[in-house]
Amino acid sequence: MTIESNNITCSDLYEDYIEKHKTDFSTKLLHSLNVLNECLHRYDPSQITVGFNGGKDCTLVLNLYSYVLKRRYSSSSSPPKLRALFIRNHQQFEVMDSFIHDCVQKYNIDLITIDGRFREALSKLKVIDPQIQCVIMGSRKTDPNSSTLNDFSPTDSDWPSYMRCNPILHYTYKDVWTFLRLFQISYCSIYDEGFTSLGNKDVTVKNIKLKYQTENGVEQYKPAYMLDDEVSERDGRI
Repeated sequence: MTIESNNITCSDLYEDYIEKHKTDFSTKLLHSLNVLNECLHRYDPSQITVGFNGGKDCTLVLNLYSYVLKRRYSSSSSPPKLRALFIRNHQQFEVMDSFIHDCVQKYNIDLITIDGRFREALSKLKVIDPQIQCVIMGSRKTDPNSSTLNDFSPTDSDWPSYMRCNPILHYTYKDVWTFLRLFQISYCSIYDEGFTSLGNKDVTVKNIKLKYQTENGVEQYKPAYMLDDEVSERDGRI
């Protein structure tokens, strides 16, 4: 079984892995697939968009949703296009913009880009595409303001009304990197430079926990997936 340019070539890729590996990670992976299948049971693909800003978590979710969507409509002569939402609410790293562009091509994404803060952007989305009802998120329980989320959580009453689908809530930082590296999913290359959590490029730095010196005394950084102290994931966000 192989993955080429993020296009899944085996229809049972993840199910095969889950069947062969009875681990905590495979249990979480199965739950993610079930949540996304439930999402497609509740909503038509035209009513669903994936929140995507090029980060590691939403890259994982984008890949899984693409997989589930393709499987669901594998026999269709005109399968629906994957829809994604990029809310640009801060100064992006140029390499992330390039990665987003590459993903649009690889996953054949219908991308909506909206500038502004998250709440205001969702209000704009109501006008730009009123048929969208559900946003698939890459939120994890350890993220700020995410500890009380469920697999399906509506937005708060003072926010634009959307259902948030959260298929990787119980993933750890290690789980995210296990998925991306195990299944050879392309991710933004800036993570290999020592960044572990990406935000505004003006206030985001490499994680000090990954710094080391070579034998020649040159200061360098290990890639993000080598961070052992998961509590320090957001240490680069000033």
